[in-house]
Amino acid sequence: MSWLDRFRTPLPAPPPGRRLLCLLLLLLAGAAAGLLAKWADFSSVQLLGDVFSELPIWILLGLLIARLSGSPGRAAAYTFAFFLAMIPAYYLAAEWVGGVWGMAYVYGWTVVACLSPFAAFAAWYAFGRGWLPNLLSGMVVAVAALADVAVFRRLNFRDFVLAGLCALLVFGWKAPGKPCASR
Repeated sequence: MSWLDRFRTPLPAPPPGRRLLCLLLLLLAGAAAGLLAKWADFSSVQLLGDVFSELPIWILLGLLIARLSGSPGRAAAYTFAFFLAMIPAYYLAAEWVGGVWGMAYVYGWTVVACLSPFAAFAAWYAFGRGWLPNLLSGMVVAVAALADVAVFRRLNFRDFVLAGLCALLVFGWKAPGKPCASR
């Protein structure tokens, strides 16, 4: 038992077959999301392509995966699987349709994928109760709001909308239970 369990207690691990099935489903979901994102780039709705080309929507999807995972370890594994499948699917689709992209983007999104397990581990605890989950929740919202400033040097209305959705998710969908200061 970890000292972090006072903020959110992991659920017992499901059978290995179910964990493997979840992992495979998230690999498929990640690949589908990558293909959808590339399709959005070529759709007639520019907003859709813009949203799926920026980090906040992917933070929101990672938060959903972390929240629905039963433990921080599973959150890390499932989120990593999702992003690990999303990136090659996106760039293979880009290659297939003759899209323009640079290796800097591939490297950047690969860094995001490699950092996703650590972020998901922390995000899993953000859904707990107490001072640490509230701090983590605030950090998640700040990163969602300001990620595009760090990457693209611009801030837009979409970032605030998606950061607001992240805030609703992490502050409004806390795991049941109360923190226990004496543990």
